[in-house]
Amino acid sequence: MLSDRLQAVRRARRELEACIEREELAYGPDYYLEVTRMEDEGPAPDPCLEQFNALLAAVRAYRDDGGVLAALDLGEHERAVHAALGEGA
Repeated sequence: MLSDRLQAVRRARRELEACIEREELAYGPDYYLEVTRMEDEGPAPDPCLEQFNALLAAVRAYRDDGGVLAALDLGEHERAVHAALGEGA
């Protein structure tokens, strides 16, 4: 059901944002710079990659069930999600 898919997208977004918030608390305002530095130094993926992938999977399921991507509130993640889906934001 589409409403269940929408709830899954919302839940996945909250989980991703909670992860990012935890990382920002740990690394301060330079979280994204720190992640980039860690990736450059070796195989250290973004600690929130799993949550981003869960959001992406939820968005795909929503879209596959007939949901309209433009109707989703993805906040600051919209551009990254659309890019991962191969679509312009």
